[in-house]
Amino acid sequence: MDYGIVELNAQATQTVARDEMVLVLKIQQQGTNRQQVSNTVTARLNQVLATARRHDDFNTTQLTRTVEPKFEYQKDKRIDNGWQDSALLQVKSTNLSSLNKFAANVQNLAAIVAINYQVADATLQNYETKLTRQAIARFQQRAVQITHELGGHGYKVVSMSLGSSQDAHNYGAYAAPVMLSRAADSAPVQDIAAGETRLTLSINGKIQVTGLP
Repeated sequence: MDYGIVELNAQATQTVARDEMVLVLKIQQQGTNRQQVSNTVTARLNQVLATARRHDDFNTTQLTRTVEPKFEYQKDKRIDNGWQDSALLQVKSTNLSSLNKFAANVQNLAAIVAINYQVADATLQNYETKLTRQAIARFQQRAVQITHELGGHGYKVVSMSLGSSQDAHNYGAYAAPVMLSRAADSAPVQDIAAGETRLTLSINGKIQVTGLP
């Protein structure tokens, strides 16, 4: 029943420029008065969100908001000494220059946790469509070649699976959140170094060669 079954694979690759920037910001405040601490974080958070909303090409998501007590142990006894309120924001955009300036402008309100460059979903989809066609064509070429080498008259596809992958993301993570004490309008703008990634579309399948001698 498995006579003439051959496993084969094919792939297509393309180097693509990372065209989307992902900025992660952290707003954090500590103090002894929980309400005052939370009010400060909320005020800063609202300012950052308001600034981000001025840009139609920004996609802003609040990832987390946590409030937790601060304490220490003295002679095996827990001593509460305040509160810490933290909010984590993610802002994505294919307008790298605009988001880069935004990151500099809000550094008196929020700390930069990480900057990541990736391929935007729309760009990825376009390239995957192109790479799928290329990989299928190469799969078919190999199937025809194998059929010819084995002396068969033709082949039929028994199974086929497709998978895509890309290089690891290019993270520019900070060892610790960075917040500048200077005025926002004088904060330096980081140079853009988005880099490239290699997209790979792979096809794994089985064919059955027909008409074998």
